[in-house]
Amino acid sequence: MVTKRFLLVIVVLLIATLLLGCTQEGKPMLGKPEIRGISHEWGKVTPSTTEILTSIQVYNPNPIPLPLKDVLTEIYMNDIKMGQGSALKAEIKANSESTIVISTKLENAKIPEWWISHVKNGEKSTMNVKGYLVFDLKITEFKWPFELSNPVETDILVGLNSDIPQKINVGPITLTIKSFKSRWGEVNEDYTEIITLATIYNDNPIPIPLTKFHYLVEMNEIKLVEGSSDALTIIQPKSDAMLTFVTRIENRMLDEWWVSHIKNGEKTKVKIVLQPVIEVTGKELKFTLAKEESEFTTKLLGS
Repeated sequence: MVTKRFLLVIVVLLIATLLLGCTQEGKPMLGKPEIRGISHEWGKVTPSTTEILTSIQVYNPNPIPLPLKDVLTEIYMNDIKMGQGSALKAEIKANSESTIVISTKLENAKIPEWWISHVKNGEKSTMNVKGYLVFDLKITEFKWPFELSNPVETDILVGLNSDIPQKINVGPITLTIKSFKSRWGEVNEDYTEIITLATIYNDNPIPIPLTKFHYLVEMNEIKLVEGSSDALTIIQPKSDAMLTFVTRIENRMLDEWWVSHIKNGEKTKVKIVLQPVIEVTGKELKFTLAKEESEFTTKLLGS
């Protein structure tokens, strides 16, 4: 009888030891969740915000649902904070895989600020989505950080350069566009300059006054600028003239372009037209110095 009682005590002590090993201060110790996948996609796009939806697949090895204590996401473009987000769906079921959905909203009004950095950086940017999840494991916490980083490169002025001479007829006048080259000029919160340097030869025996300069810049058919400016220059007979033309993009239109870019699958069609005006026998005649129609694509959320 004594032996049986002794064995019973030993069994009880062993069970108690095992239970104590799995608890602390009466709280159960839970296993760490396993992150099995993460993906990003564009969500709702409005005139004011652009949504990024992040889906995170989490496996919970525990027999009870796992609380998500905290979630934070922030989005940066060239280290400029563009917005932040929080969880839309954060239920992590017991002994199964669940999906956490996080909504991060980019403020479209910040696009002009990013654009300035993009142009000043040689049309190069880096987009970062940074965040973390904090799981409540009762007696401790498990913090899991995540990050998405993708480069952004454009070459918007690629078609506004040429060193191939081109002879053109403007009414009764013949001119030779020897070359033209464009680059970015001043960039500020109000406008972005395109500086175009052109060499034009006057094939005629009379001087040719150049009086105006027309310009148009469109991206996805959104006019970033359209207008004209005075350009009072005289091209002497049988001579070259080095001309400088300035086009100013209105940065306030860039957030509208951004919305079109995202809705169009991150594709943008660029159209730039530069047209000087000459005066001949009292008449103004316009000719095309340069016309670019190109397209660029970005992959901000990866392939």
